[in-house]
Amino acid sequence: MLLGFGGKNCWCFKDWMQIDLSLGEGVPADVSMGLPACTAMCFKGANASGKTNALKVYSFIFDFVSHSFLYSPDTPILFNSFFHNEEPAEFYAEFLANTIYYRYELTASKKAVIIERLFRKKNEEGSSETEVFVREGNEITKNSLYKGHKDILFRNNASFISTLKQYNLPEIEDIYNFFFKTSINVGYYGLNDRGENDPQGLTNYYYTHPDELKFTIEKIKFFDTGIKDIEIKTRTSEQGQTYAYPIFYHSLANKKTHELAFLEESKGTQALYCKLENYYKVLTIGGVLILDEFDINLHPDILPHLLDLFIKAENNPKHAQILFTTHNVDIMDILGRYRTYLFEKEDGESFCYRLDEPKSPSLRNDRPLSVPYRKHLIGGFPKIGDKKE
Repeated sequence: MLLGFGGKNCWCFKDWMQIDLSLGEGVPADVSMGLPACTAMCFKGANASGKTNALKVYSFIFDFVSHSFLYSPDTPILFNSFFHNEEPAEFYAEFLANTIYYRYELTASKKAVIIERLFRKKNEEGSSETEVFVREGNEITKNSLYKGHKDILFRNNASFISTLKQYNLPEIEDIYNFFFKTSINVGYYGLNDRGENDPQGLTNYYYTHPDELKFTIEKIKFFDTGIKDIEIKTRTSEQGQTYAYPIFYHSLANKKTHELAFLEESKGTQALYCKLENYYKVLTIGGVLILDEFDINLHPDILPHLLDLFIKAENNPKHAQILFTTHNVDIMDILGRYRTYLFEKEDGESFCYRLDEPKSPSLRNDRPLSVPYRKHLIGGFPKIGDKKE
């Protein structure tokens, strides 16, 4: 379970940007569900306030930890410093994996890892945090994480976790698997939705994963799209290649059924078809779903039902989490102050705060957040036309 993450001197964050998903004792039970961290977190703010860049911070950590060993040795480390300055950036992520608390820390330039650290402690009363691994440059200066394997070579642009995974060290499995269970639609170059970018590949996936297809069909039918069923058919090209393609069945007034192809469907139906596979995956494995603009092309009344998949205990037995950006204001009233971050920017520098941090009479559990937000009482609202001289 993801507990928090942050970055410093990266993208639009000059100082520390820190996202805290943890929940204290005073949080209402219907919010915490007895868990140590939120299962949903909304990022709100004006355009260019830093919401997407906050997701990019975690996207970078995820990619670097999971995939950096697969990059060529001359590939730069894919993050941007604050306005491309030459100082190193810092990152961290805190999480639970098999009831063990971990904190991963990284200091790096675009060219090389400077320091990587891993801390660990048992998730129980009285346990103390222990530094179990330290890498400085490509030299290991502390290691109680694993034994032996002195022949392991570390590379300037690859994480030690990604590297150790290639050596099949069992000690790294729980840590690697935590990050591996992340599904994310934003990367270094911005929005990158696999399904929408490659609907053919997604359809091939649905064809071989009937449980995912069944979940998607049920939700699309529930959301009143007019669709009765979806069937994945195949055809073979003259070259002998087999392709899968979806057929969407609609019921007409005369009780006849009409067929439409994917590109003939509405943008909303296409979006659901492309996105719901990610929902199914993280809910099934207890992963983390990171979505930039999670409401794009979707009717506002659909959004609460998508959130219910995560914030209602009966729908989320594996404690999956969703973090997302949105411009939909009503979402704030659903998630409340413990599960909403506001982002603002001053003089080119972004910062954020969770809405249970400010001491304001406008922020109460029994009051909607959208009212003070629209009145500009709690920040994060676009100041259109308000230019400083």
